[in-house]
Amino acid sequence: MHWYVASRLNAPTRPLTATLSDLRDTLRTVELSSVFGSVPQSIQRRVADARTTRWDSHRLEARARIVDAAIRAIERHGVAASMEDIATEANASKPKLYRHFKDRADLHGAIAHKFGSLIWASAERTVLQAKTSTPIIVFLREAIEEYVVLVDKYPSVFTFLIQNQLFQFSGSGRGGAAEELRTISMIIAEQFERRLEDLKMDTSTVQLAVSSILGSGLSATGWWLEQGREEGVARAVIVDHLVETTWAIIAGSAELVGVSIDRRRVFDDPDFMIRCVDLSDYRR
Repeated sequence: MHWYVASRLNAPTRPLTATLSDLRDTLRTVELSSVFGSVPQSIQRRVADARTTRWDSHRLEARARIVDAAIRAIERHGVAASMEDIATEANASKPKLYRHFKDRADLHGAIAHKFGSLIWASAERTVLQAKTSTPIIVFLREAIEEYVVLVDKYPSVFTFLIQNQLFQFSGSGRGGAAEELRTISMIIAEQFERRLEDLKMDTSTVQLAVSSILGSGLSATGWWLEQGREEGVARAVIVDHLVETTWAIIAGSAELVGVSIDRRRVFDDPDFMIRCVDLSDYRR
């Protein structure tokens, strides 16, 4: 009997479900042994690596299912959803949750990452697919509408992220909700920044404007979810508010550096931004 098969037969008994993949690897190894006489270490390593890759894929899938369950649990039970609630929603035990997540913070981070991917998906339907013939204000409105629709669909998750300080901008670039929002905002801001550079104007206020828009936008969204909706403030109203406050910050920042922006024009029209002869003429 070949040494590898003998070693497998003498090994401690394992559950059938845990040995099916090992059996396939064993048969493959025996097949190789019949050709080479003995299995080189590099081949054994490759078999082991393939097994690890399969388990890595399984773990990622399991984590994704748990995160989706966590989002459902938060929407069902509110921001106070417990690990028990999440485990029940995932049809799993709490120990299983902790096999896939180091701790509660690890799971919370994964929820923020998932919400970030949803934000990015909404941007793909607007910001990344915008036509060059779209007026700037229409472009902004479409992006903001997609954002508000998403928040309205997952109000408890949004509030959960805010309350757990998971909308803080860490600059980690890990694709969390905050990072995705900033990335999308910067994609839009680059359109203004490039035109400022063409006009040889100061671009230092662009980042400041982005931070102001994100800060005021998140604050307004949080108020709407916690209080405004209950008081009858319609989704269309919060969209209008965010559009106009966003534009006020853009226009005000432009005025500070000596330019005026016509929001009815398109980004491909270089005259959407012009130098101001007299800044007082453009104050509103």
